[in-house]
Amino acid sequence: MPADYFQLDDAAAIRMVFQRLCRAGGDISLKIDGKDWSFPIFEEIEGRIIVGITGPERAKWNMDIGDHYRVTVFDRGRKCQGTVEVADFGQLDGSDCVHLEQPRMLKGRDYRGLGEFVPEKTFRAVFTSPSMDFCDARIRAMGADGLQLPLYGTGAVKDGQLKLDTPTTMELSMDLGAKFVLKAVCDTMEEGVVGIRFTEKPDSTVLREYRLWLTDAMIAQDRKDRELFQTRGMRADRTAKGDALKAGPTLQVLVDKDPLILVISEPPFSQRMSEAVGRKFGVAGLDFARGEVRPLLKPLGVEGPGWGRVKLVVVHQRLRAMSGMELAGKLIKDEGCPLPLLVAGPEEDAPLKRNRALALGAMDFMTVDPFKILSVIQALDQAYKVFYAS
Repeated sequence: MPADYFQLDDAAAIRMVFQRLCRAGGDISLKIDGKDWSFPIFEEIEGRIIVGITGPERAKWNMDIGDHYRVTVFDRGRKCQGTVEVADFGQLDGSDCVHLEQPRMLKGRDYRGLGEFVPEKTFRAVFTSPSMDFCDARIRAMGADGLQLPLYGTGAVKDGQLKLDTPTTMELSMDLGAKFVLKAVCDTMEEGVVGIRFTEKPDSTVLREYRLWLTDAMIAQDRKDRELFQTRGMRADRTAKGDALKAGPTLQVLVDKDPLILVISEPPFSQRMSEAVGRKFGVAGLDFARGEVRPLLKPLGVEGPGWGRVKLVVVHQRLRAMSGMELAGKLIKDEGCPLPLLVAGPEEDAPLKRNRALALGAMDFMTVDPFKILSVIQALDQAYKVFYAS
């Protein structure tokens, strides 16, 4: 497949990328000492990006004003890279942060005719396998001459469902009831995506209608991006549910048995954890806002130097007031948590998140989106046995 490299060098377009990350509560990655580390984005203001990097992390890496780092972001599933300069250090809403100069350019690999449009919403594709079975996937990106399907994550193409240079028929389900059935061929499998190139005749009615739909979708997305763009900048919604932050943290024992796991997250996730692992573990959910965690755990017998009934801690990456990585670091360094601690979050960029979790002193990073019950139970069971076996 002919490869190309897209390039964003318009300042407003680059700002839109980081503002979309703010709206989604996303992360950026910086390459430091040969490794990629992910950090939450706090705010985008004209010319700068503010990210959550703690003081101890800066000291560990000898980070100084004027240093340059390679930055990687995923915008609508598309990987973009550039170079940023450290402009300043500070705090935002009580959290340590680093001010980065906005990159002058973002680049990434693309494929001509296959990845021009990356939809925000999920569009489905049904395709035929070599054995003529019907298989489901979600569309990662689309272009005039084909599309891309993911090899990993939710809606991914599974092993054996597509083979290189093998014909397939694609049924695409778009919004407003639009559907297109197109002949195609599996053109490539690399960098986590499957490239599908259409083999329809150039003058076919279905290909013409698909391309008209694609043009309209790209125009509508560009119009929406410009309408949402804020020239003064944008702060990430770290409170998630607005006034919920003012209500303060709440602790609830969801499954009352031992060994007891403390799940620090918003209530829907802790409730899901209790339903998934409640036959094997007890679960207490803490909807955390700010301050120290230990004083909130007195109902669990946490007093003095001990941690009471709590035997394992799971911290969700996305909290109401700070990132899970930041809280994990505070629990280990500031509150001296001696228990096995897992950071939980989406599987996207999981190796980078695992590196950062381990650097903070956590036992591991646990993938919970998509939520696979057996994998979650296995991760908890392994952490518990490894820690308490010693």
